[in-house]
Amino acid sequence: MKKTVGQMTAQQGERQIDVSRFHTFDELTSLLQGLVASYPKLATLESIGKSHEGRDIWLVTITNQETGAADDKPAMYIDGNIHAGEVTGCNVALYTAEMLLSGYGNDADITELLDTRTFYIAPRVQPDGAELYLTTPYTLRSSVREWPGGDPDDGLMPEDINNDGLILQMRVKDPKGEWRVSEHDDRLMVKRQPDELTGDFYRLYTEGLLNDYVRGPVKLARPKWGLDQNRNWPSNWTTLQRGGGPFPLSEPETRAVAQFVESHRNIVILQNYHTMGGVLLRSPCAVGDSAIPPRDMETYQKMGEIGERLTGYPCTPVYDAFPELDDRGRRNTSGGFIEWTYDHLGIFSFATELWDLQSRAGIEKPAKDPMRVVREQTEEDGLKLLKFNDEQLGGRCFVRWSEFEHPQLGTVEIGGWKLKEVRQNAPSEFLLDECERNAAFSVRQAAMTPKLAIQDVEVERIADDAFVIRALVVNEGYLPSYGSEMAQRAGIAKPVEVQIEGAEPIIGKKKQAIGHLQGRSAARGMMFAFGAGKVENERLLEWLVRGTGEVTITAKSEKGGTVRETVSLA
Repeated sequence: MKKTVGQMTAQQGERQIDVSRFHTFDELTSLLQGLVASYPKLATLESIGKSHEGRDIWLVTITNQETGAADDKPAMYIDGNIHAGEVTGCNVALYTAEMLLSGYGNDADITELLDTRTFYIAPRVQPDGAELYLTTPYTLRSSVREWPGGDPDDGLMPEDINNDGLILQMRVKDPKGEWRVSEHDDRLMVKRQPDELTGDFYRLYTEGLLNDYVRGPVKLARPKWGLDQNRNWPSNWTTLQRGGGPFPLSEPETRAVAQFVESHRNIVILQNYHTMGGVLLRSPCAVGDSAIPPRDMETYQKMGEIGERLTGYPCTPVYDAFPELDDRGRRNTSGGFIEWTYDHLGIFSFATELWDLQSRAGIEKPAKDPMRVVREQTEEDGLKLLKFNDEQLGGRCFVRWSEFEHPQLGTVEIGGWKLKEVRQNAPSEFLLDECERNAAFSVRQAAMTPKLAIQDVEVERIADDAFVIRALVVNEGYLPSYGSEMAQRAGIAKPVEVQIEGAEPIIGKKKQAIGHLQGRSAARGMMFAFGAGKVENERLLEWLVRGTGEVTITAKSEKGGTVRETVSLA
């Protein structure tokens, strides 16, 4: 079997970063500093902001600094861990950074990319939440900032009540219960059928304690940490969206990322990492595919096909993957990051749900709704998951139910899946494979960006100090110089500008906008099918100048990069 780029470069030498385990903030900081120290000509490290508790939001910039400044090259932005517990995304981002750096000079495609493109990689957007997740039994969605705040609700709050270092589940016998024990495996809880009248039935709760408990129905308290920072972005934000915060970009972490991405107009493609489910999600989010420009739709499909081949994950728009509506009739995904970056900034945007536990366990995904098997678990699926745990993970990721005297509810049973170790993140023995496949996709995504070049510069003397200069300005990339049609529609990407310096033009402008240049993505339609089409990806420019010495021609495109050619007037 042919190896991917990620697999090949991983074997070039000993890795500095162990991606088979997760890293605390101090460890992450040390790893990033070590990478930059090892590759000073290729990598720089900066903090793009501070978290709620004052931790740095680290971003590593990767490019060959000897071939031009990072911001003068087409760029891809990658981040992970905006959701506190989705630490697999941080590992994939870390692996990608090291793969690119170690691959320079060893892998032809990576070398070409770092000479001509830039990668901005922020492995952990939510450092506070990840730290709490990694160092305590608690789980949370994003920030440790308590929101909406106020006194704790009456109701059940998660707590490690049996002091085993885990917060699992409690099952409590209740004739009104929605669950029963599977007849095939007493570890598995299955939904009670609509017509089931007799038997032992249960309620399932998160392991925990009740605030201000008085005898009566068990209520679920609202989360202490209620923010969902992937609902805190301006596009389609609403106060009705659960976890969206008091206003768009209200949180220091989302604001820092927004300011960085918005101010770096060279970003063409964006990759955002989450868990779980094994799906390549893409824009659009709030509308269907028919609402976006057809050429962007074709590009998303091409990228998705490449991603499916490399990762094994299906690619689908967020709009189709999460069809559920809340009790107000709105989609539960409004205010998302990749919705904003595509709708407002015209960046081709993906959010990968890493770690496909269901497929690993032999559960077949429906092609049109691949996330359904994550949302809805049948008894057959549950048995396959337990078999996977027993045979592939040595049984370590499921804790058998055992009786416990709850101080408020009396006799309960505590047990269930170790959420952090297997349901929400990839187990240690599968982490490297997740990293390799997804990092390989990032390389191919970056290879699709536009790339400006100046070719065939010619100088013709027509008098002692008068010369005609001709130059071909070209887009050598797949995408057009404006990136996406959405960016052009929104007026985001400026036209290509060309400037000549070192001589005074007699005919021709010293600085001129020449419009946009198409990329190879424009090769479509009947004419191209028969080999008779031509992509408009080059522009011939001429100047009549007077002068001596050297002349420099500079072509600049926000999405396609800045390139220069110097010639002698002789």
